[in-house]
Amino acid sequence: MKNSRGLAPLIFSIILAMASCQSKSKIIALLESQEKDDIIKGAYLAGESGDKEFIPFLLSGAWDFRRSTNFQFKGYSIYEEKMIALKKIFGKAPPVEITYMPDSTVIDFYIRLSKKDH
Repeated sequence: MKNSRGLAPLIFSIILAMASCQSKSKIIALLESQEKDDIIKGAYLAGESGDKEFIPFLLSGAWDFRRSTNFQFKGYSIYEEKMIALKKIFGKAPPVEITYMPDSTVIDFYIRLSKKDH
């Protein structure tokens, strides 16, 4: 019986790691989509995850001003959701407010932070 107790945490860890990899793959697929609602959802999930692995995907296409009409993300632009996700991941707010309109000050702020982080 002692062996089965020691095995349970190991099995749980393996399942958790597999679920995490699938989740990361799903978020990356959303961020790389051509559909605005998918990208916005992916950015939201990336921000909630706090995982720095998503930073390059969030900075890619950061100027995209397309806005969602989906009920869940209505009114949010791709740019806005990506910048909010970066704010969550870095734990730092840009020097100006994040709005739905792309702003070079905000994008440059997160580009500089990403370069410092590597």
